Amino acid sequence: MDNITIRKGKPEDAEDFAELALCTGPEFLAALFGSESNVRNVMRGSFQHVRNAFSYEHSQFIEANGEIAAMALVFTYDQMRREQLRSMLFILRYLKLTFLTQIIYLYRSSQMVVQIAEGDSYLAHIAAYPRFRSLGFGTKLLEVIEEEARTAGSNRMVLDVETYNTEAIKLYERLGYAIELKSPILRIRGKGFEFFQNE
Repeated sequence: MDNITIRKGKPEDAEDFAELALCTGPEFLAALFGSESNVRNVMRGSFQHVRNAFSYEHSQFIEANGEIAAMALVFTYDQMRREQLRSMLFILRYLKLTFLTQIIYLYRSSQMVVQIAEGDSYLAHIAAYPRFRSLGFGTKLLEVIEEEARTAGSNRMVLDVETYNTEAIKLYERLGYAIELKSPILRIRGKGFEFFQNE
């Protein structure tokens, strides 16, 4: 494919970010936030603001022939700590009253899935639109965000991947990630979600 550009995200990428974030775990995210519509609202709205876990500041995009093809969202441990409260406030803002029914699941998820320590960067989302898959864009994005993480002083990239997501697991393992730790099962309204985590 000709004319490939990798660039930092911008507030106007919010719609694409929301759609691509939903691609990373549609069933899990819909359960976590209450519906696909809620996922889109939270991701789209939060992305346009600075200093929160879903901000455009933490994103990288690939454009192919002028069209957004893929994205990744990464933040460091220090950013997560500084932005935790503001991130929750944006979730509250965009979920509105639904926040009250989802808060327990959001809390459990934060305790079981996002397990990073000082010196880590966390790969929260990486996805390509279906028509742009198998073109090496995931590899390109990982190379860029790994370099960005090293520059920020991170020693390790941490990620979670749902156990059913064999394509993503293959990509991570091919790039040297040891995907072997299994999280406890996270139950949301009777559905169980399980994740592999890297060491």
